[in-house]
Amino acid sequence: MINKRKQNRFRKMLLVALPVAVLAVVAGLVWHHHETPKVSGPTTPISQLPASSSSPNQKKLSPTSTVNQGTATDNNGTVPVPVTSSPGQWTQSQSGLIVVQQPLSNATFKSGDTLSGTAKVDQVQYTLIDNQVGVISQGTINVVNGVYSATVHFTPYASTGRLDVFSTNTDGQENNEVQLPVNF
Repeated sequence: MINKRKQNRFRKMLLVALPVAVLAVVAGLVWHHHETPKVSGPTTPISQLPASSSSPNQKKLSPTSTVNQGTATDNNGTVPVPVTSSPGQWTQSQSGLIVVQQPLSNATFKSGDTLSGTAKVDQVQYTLIDNQVGVISQGTINVVNGVYSATVHFTPYASTGRLDVFSTNTDGQENNEVQLPVNF
């Protein structure tokens, strides 16, 4: 009789403890899944390149994320390399508010090259996307007297990608976007 009582008590405890244990394990797995970021691409982090010697009117741009991010130096409207292409080769947003003069669509864009153009907004943002790892550089560039220019540094992992240049409205939504396919 005592043995049967112990068995019944053990069964009741097991009926209560087993679901609690299962819930704890499931909760732990869900928490671990949400807390562990999954980053695709190379396992070696991209190191930031040293800033080039800059004049007092140049502003260092900081990336918004530390994964696969390059850097850029805002030239505050001064284009260090003259634009040699004709206006027919430039790419503009559908609204016409942003025009990208450098690089050209499908051109080879190397680290240290200039991103420049004209805009009828106060600032433009850019995102450089590598077709293998995703975003490899991004930042904000000031528009001075209708001109924007920045020297962009990055490490590509693919031979192709895309450069997006756009502005944002007060809600942070992207608009006036220009998308350029580029080669690395």
